[in-house]
Formats: sequence, structure tokens, C-alpha cells
Amino acid sequence: MDNYGNILIKLNAFTAKFYTKMLLKGTLLFLALGLLFFLIIIGIEYFLWLDSTGRLILLLLFILIEVILCVKFIVIPLIFLFKLKRGLSHKEASLLIGKHFQEIDDKLYNLLDLAESGSKSELLMASIAQRSENLNPIPFTKAIDFKDNVRYIKFLLIPLLLVGGIWIFGDLVSFLGSYKRMVNYDLAYEPPAPFTFKVLTSDLNVLDSEPFTLEVITEGQIKPQGISMIMENKEFLLQENNGIHSYLFTPPISGTEFHFSANGVNSRSYRLNVVPTPRMQAFELLLTYPPHTKKPDEIIKSTGNGTVPEGTGIEWKIGTTNTTEVVLTSVDTSLVFTKKDGYFSQSLKIFSPLHYLISTSNKDVKEFEKLEYSISIIKDAYPTLKVEQVQDSLNPNISYYKGEATDDYELSRIRLICYPTDNETEVQIMELSRPTRNYSTFYYTFPSGLKIQAGEDYSFYFEATDNDGVRGSKTTKSRIFNSRQLNSNELNNRNIDAKKPILSQLDESLEKFKEQQRDLERLNRQQKEKASLSFNDRSNIKDFLRNQEQQEELMQKFRKELKDNLQNGEKD
Repeated sequence: MDNYGNILIKLNAFTAKFYTKMLLKGTLLFLALGLLFFLIIIGIEYFLWLDSTGRLILLLLFILIEVILCVKFIVIPLIFLFKLKRGLSHKEASLLIGKHFQEIDDKLYNLLDLAESGSKSELLMASIAQRSENLNPIPFTKAIDFKDNVRYIKFLLIPLLLVGGIWIFGDLVSFLGSYKRMVNYDLAYEPPAPFTFKVLTSDLNVLDSEPFTLEVITEGQIKPQGISMIMENKEFLLQENNGIHSYLFTPPISGTEFHFSANGVNSRSYRLNVVPTPRMQAFELLLTYPPHTKKPDEIIKSTGNGTVPEGTGIEWKIGTTNTTEVVLTSVDTSLVFTKKDGYFSQSLKIFSPLHYLISTSNKDVKEFEKLEYSISIIKDAYPTLKVEQVQDSLNPNISYYKGEATDDYELSRIRLICYPTDNETEVQIMELSRPTRNYSTFYYTFPSGLKIQAGEDYSFYFEATDNDGVRGSKTTKSRIFNSRQLNSNELNNRNIDAKKPILSQLDESLEKFKEQQRDLERLNRQQKEKASLSFNDRSNIKDFLRNQEQQEELMQKFRKELKDNLQNGEKD
């Protein structure tokens, strides 16, 4: 009887698998038919826009059909599966098994029939045991194949294909959204407009100081002729270009709400959010010039450009609105301004050309204004020096010098530097003047103020120094002058040498005078011998008289030079 008990257990397993297969089949059919019916119901509402009563009927019909399908394909198999209700009997199961296994045929059915017989003879019991033993190896559950349910998946593809078609060729969101109207059947709905407004300008956060263009188009089967914007109870017609409608907001812009209207259709409300821009309203440069320039402090307004002397201190003072930060940026510098008394300020001393940007920022806008400026530098120039030399024609040991010195700002001193030509270490320095202007004229007679030894050669030059307080005083030198201090013997020899050319020229003049005397005697003889003078004779007389006058002037000059030379010799 143990084999017969196993037969009954295997029959129960077959029954459970049978109803499980039925449940899977029912689930597939429920999903396919339920989803298909759902699409049909919401499709009717999507196209017809029924009233509240119609939507209620559709909702009730949908619930009813879904309940019927759920009971038929899911609830009933579950009841049989969990044996809440009697399902297949063992004999009914044996018939299904016999159809699947040909070797069983009706043997299992006959076994169950014998087991239900009221007679319990030993021969009957032996027959049941024998038949049970023969049927026990056969796996009854293999008579149920879950793969048979695969063919029902094709029914589920039908609604899925419908959804895909709507998604590709229609508006799936609007189509599926029809169920909300069906669920909320008691609410009033209006059919959608034949077109919708679409704002192309994605960002409605705008700056209050910059123009802003708002662009909008319509989507739908109908294109309106014109679109108006309703703002602050005023209507503005939008400009249309290639299907795009636009409106230009000109600064200053303020925040406002607006909506669009066309052909009696209104859009939802939009809000234009205005972001205050950080702006500069006042701009000043306070210039503090270096002390050596003697220039008064200066204020430059409304610009950040300028040309200043090297070492000038600059303070930027900027008035702003809607600004929390002002930054000065150059190639290698970034300075954040400090705020005081309502102004942003920063100071810097300039030694080289500065090319910089000024930017303003607040919590919403970073580096809004980037204004570019440049500061040029005037470097302190070297002083200029020009010296002229005049030699004393009577005394070679004395020479006169006139000098002119100039500077772009101010001269601090003018000096003479003198040293023996063959010994530059024995330097004598004489300060000639300390001017307090940018121009100075000076005079000097060499060798006044110097300790000079007769018979020595000396070299000397002049130098002018400015008052540069930034880089330090700068000095310009003149050319080097040379002078020799003659002793008494050298002076006498020089005087003698000076008289020699005078005497030599005097000798030449005397010879010419003697020659003129001979010419005079010849002219006298000719005049006595001739009764009258010819034209040539008169010309010769005129030339003689002219030469006589020149000779007399030359003699007077030689006489004066000789006299002066002798007088100088007596003084020396």
C-alpha cells in the first residue's frame, strides 16, 4: 500500500502544477486583456471628452470588466490551487495523465477504480499493490509543461504595440493622462486648446541693466495670426519672424508677471525675475606725487587711465550700486577693494606701467563689469648739462666757462671735479651751486678756488645732479677739459713766440713799403715826362693810393699788437 500512497501524492502534485500553469496563463491573459481594455476606455475619453456621467459609466465599466477578468483568470485558479474549492478529482487527473503517457493509458484510472471498490479481498489488494508498483516510477508532473504558456505572451504584445504606436505617432502623455479625467469624473474639464504656447527663452532670470529678448512659439494643429503678451494689465503685441514671436525688454527692467494670449487662448502665468547688476557710478583716482616732483596732489574723475611720474601713489575710490565686491586685476596682481563710507577703495604705489581690469560682483552676478584701464609711467630723466669754454687770449693760464643745467623736476647741485691728468686719485671737488629749480646757469673761471701747481697738466669736468627721490639722485657729466698751468719761463717763452710772428709780419710790411716807394718814384718820373696821363696811368695811380692806405692800416695794427704784447710782458 505504500506504492499506492505514493501514487496519490504524485497525483496531488500533478493537480497543484496543473492549477499553477492555469494561474500563469490567466495572469498573462488578464494583463493582455486588461491593458487592452484600459487603452480602449481611456481612448474613448481622450477623443470624446465625455461629461461627468459618461466618464462615470466608463469608470464603472472598466472596473467591472477588470474584476471579471481578475476573477476568471486569477482568483479561480488560486482557489483551486490552495484547495479552497474542490478541483480535479484523482480520476480526472488520471485521465489527463493517461493522455500524456501512452504507456499508462487507462491503467491509472483502473487502479483508482479498484481502490475505491468496497471489496477488500486479498486478491484485490494484491492486484492494487502490483499495479501501483508498476505505475510508481512514472513522473506524473511531467505531463504539465509550463512552456505551453509562452504562446499567450503574444496577446500581451498587442497592447504594448498600441502604446508604442501612440508614443511614436501621437502624444502618449496626453493620451495616458485621460485616465485622470475618468477617475476624477465629478470634476469639470475643458478640451485642450488647438495650440499651446512654448517659451523658447529658458532662463527668465535677467539683469536689470541689459536688454532682454523673450521668444515664444506655438505648438499644435493651428497657428495663430498674432500673439499678445499681457503684462501689468497692458497688452503688447509680439513681433513675429519665421514663426518665432519675440518681445524686447529695454533697461531698466523690473520684475513682473505676464502671460500670452492668442485667438482667445491664454497661457499660464510666467514671472520675469530681475537680478540687480553691480555697477560703478563714481570713479576717482587720487594721485599723490613723489615729494621730489614738487607737484600738488591731484584727483582724476570718471576714468582709470593716466600718466604719472614713477613712484606716484594712487588711491582708487569707486562708488557703486548693488555691489558687494570690487577687484583690481593685472598680470601678476589681484587686489580686493575695501568698503568704507559707502565707497570701495584701494591704494597702490606705481613704479612701472600698469594695465589692469576693474570688475564688480554681488551674490547673483560675478565680475559683471570688466573695465580695462592703463597707467603710464614717466621715469625721472637724467639732468642735461651744456658747458662752453672761452680761453683768455692774454693769459693762457686762465679760461672761462659758462654752463647750463636742466632737469625734468629739480636740480640739487652743480660741482666741478678736477684732478692731475696723470694722477686721477688726487681729486678736488668744488661745489659751484645748489639750485632749487629745474634750470640753472653757472659761470666759472679756471683755476679759481683750486690748489694748482705751475707746470702741471690738469683735467676737469662739471657734473649736474638731480633730486630723484625714487631711484636716487642721478648725475650727468660734461666733457672733460684739459689745461696746463705755465710757469714764468714758459710764459716768457710763450710771449716771445707770440712776438715773432708780429715782427715777421712787420718785416714783410717794410719790404712792401720800400717797394711802394720805388713805385711812387716811377710814377713821378712818368708824370714829369708826359704832358697828360693816359687811362692806364690814372688806374695805376689809384691802385697805388689804395695799396698805400691798406699798408698804413696794417702798420697801425702791427703797432698796436706789438704794444699790447710788450705791456703784457711787463705785467708778467
